[in-house]
Amino acid sequence: MSPAAQSPEQEAFARYLSTRKILIADPSAAARSGIFKVFQELGAKSAQITLVNTYKQAQEQIEQVKPHIVIAEYELGRRCGLDLLQNQRQAQPTETKETLFIVVTGNTSQSAVARAAEEDIDAYILKPFTVEVVRKTIMKATLMKIRPPEYVVQIEKGKALLAEANLDEAEAAFQQATTLDPQPSLACYYLGQVKYLRQIVEEAKGSYSKGLEFNKIHYKCLVGLYELLVGQKLHSDAYEIVKRISQYFPANPKRLAEVLRLAIVNGKYEDVEKYYAIFCNIDDRDETLIKYICAALVVCGRYYLSAKFKTRALELFTKAAATGTGRVKILKEIVQALLDFDMTKEAAQFLAKFPPESQSSDEYLLMSFKVLNTTGNRSQIIEKGRELIQKGLQDEQLYAIMIQRSLEARLTGAAETLYYQAIEKFPHRKKDFEQMVATMYET
Repeated sequence: MSPAAQSPEQEAFARYLSTRKILIADPSAAARSGIFKVFQELGAKSAQITLVNTYKQAQEQIEQVKPHIVIAEYELGRRCGLDLLQNQRQAQPTETKETLFIVVTGNTSQSAVARAAEEDIDAYILKPFTVEVVRKTIMKATLMKIRPPEYVVQIEKGKALLAEANLDEAEAAFQQATTLDPQPSLACYYLGQVKYLRQIVEEAKGSYSKGLEFNKIHYKCLVGLYELLVGQKLHSDAYEIVKRISQYFPANPKRLAEVLRLAIVNGKYEDVEKYYAIFCNIDDRDETLIKYICAALVVCGRYYLSAKFKTRALELFTKAAATGTGRVKILKEIVQALLDFDMTKEAAQFLAKFPPESQSSDEYLLMSFKVLNTTGNRSQIIEKGRELIQKGLQDEQLYAIMIQRSLEARLTGAAETLYYQAIEKFPHRKKDFEQMVATMYET
């Protein structure tokens, strides 16, 4: 088709495409090739297009090439193509409005997720696709960027006013936007944001909920409602919302850490194993997430011990120890939990997992002493305890054990000295130490 025969829309699209760098990320060679040919037919040069088949390659190309158009398969190995959106925004922070992000999926549920990520995802392509479907989808998404509908224009106007802290006019713009689309979830979200900034919490909650009536998994409305509930310390309600977010949208380290925290706060210990499986599929695990998952596994293991499910508890402790390799605080918590439930043999096994370089640490020495307290004879325990106290190790349980063992050995002078040292170091435990000494003297 000659340029003279092109429609105004085609001409606008051709101009847009001529200067754009394009990234196609899909594990399927056939899918990559099909989309590549469509772009060529639409006028893109081969040099403008980069093809990759893994999430890592896509991430690298986004950072290096800074593409204006990203077309990503929903499932890129163990990662989700949607996660690339954040990389694209970081690479192109000033060009978000002009860049395109299109998801390719062979699953109608995933396409619903793409629709729910409104404002972040520009379009989705459902497999198996035809060349014509891809062409129309790309052209429509592009023209929406070039000539956005009045609904989008009104929302952008409201966002600009919101950035200027002009809440009255921003609210009016978002309210107007709700009349311009049959499913104005995004407008409801921004109305909720205005209400939240005005500290009209119940009305903000109502706006987010209204948006969810139009689309029950609308991403921004779910996040807005979740953050509001967390702010109100409504942990149970917040957990139900963040579970929905995690169910439909790909996990990222920050959100998974939040889910784990709320699962523990709400006593949803049975859910922790499910989140551990999600954790195992995240490559870029940061220190905070590792800390949260290990802590959650230990807390969940304690719960199973209290419920008499010892085998299940040990499985979780093993996972925590493996995940937190070299982290002595995690091992310390596991050993303590096992000792609390009289599982001395198992406690000794986890004590042996402390790395050699940590075996001079206070954590190791203390846990080693506590294991000895259940397996050694009284003389060994007292001798080792004295050594640790002379070394300067300060721990309430160390002193409690030493007072008890000294009284059992009728070393009342030593017990009394330890008692005075203990109440000086741990004044908040004075009554406990007094009761222990009084009880032991009576007997």
